[in-house]
Amino acid sequence: MEHTPAPYGPRSVYGYALYIGSNMLFFLYLVWAIVPDYILHNLGLTYWPSKYWAIAIPIWGLTALATFAFIIYPAINLSMTPEIDDIRSIRDKYSHQKKETVPGGIPPVFDIPITEVSRKLYLPRKK
Repeated sequence: MEHTPAPYGPRSVYGYALYIGSNMLFFLYLVWAIVPDYILHNLGLTYWPSKYWAIAIPIWGLTALATFAFIIYPAINLSMTPEIDDIRSIRDKYSHQKKETVPGGIPPVFDIPITEVSRKLYLPRKK
């Protein structure tokens, strides 16, 4: 079977079941969070977690997500980035060196050497 995002038999059944299940869980969460305890007790539902958790769990989840997105993920990326004076910030195994071409021909794709970039950017232009 080829890999495709289009729904086929089992995937559509699982997707529908997940959709129905997540909507039912969200509905139960809303009932637990909004309906007062005395109404739930009158219906015979005597054990429910504290209403504190109806607010605390989503807030903790969002705090963890924000901490990951704004602190941990950038820190991981910064720790994997080579230092500014490291040779890996200039060349790596995917670098393409400049090759000689036929005069008047289309030059191949290559990386501009850092010395040429620095010369263009930082040296004063002659007038």
